[in-house]
Amino acid sequence: MKEETRRLVAAVYHPEITTENFIGIENHLNVFYGKENGILTPQIAQGLAMYLNSTLVDLYFRQFSGHTQVNAMDLKRLPYPDMKTLYDLGKKCMNQFPDQNEIDKMIEQVIE
Repeated sequence: MKEETRRLVAAVYHPEITTENFIGIENHLNVFYGKENGILTPQIAQGLAMYLNSTLVDLYFRQFSGHTQVNAMDLKRLPYPDMKTLYDLGKKCMNQFPDQNEIDKMIEQVIE
């Protein structure tokens, strides 16, 4: 298996893609979910995935972590934009996940 060039690779699971009540998730994956009802809005989930896939976050992560495996504590230590910012980011790209250049431009606009 080829190792990823990025430390963080985020994706959004859309529950409407299946009629099953349960899904299986490999034990090496980290999962984000909402606190109140366990569900993130699609817009916040999309914005969060864009943020985590940004070059800025990859470079930041490499500064404090020398290993290639990411654990939950690593993710908890990351700084995150507020929920409104994540929502606004995700809302811009709900129909198609942007390419790397687009992600980086959008993240640079909202993160100072």
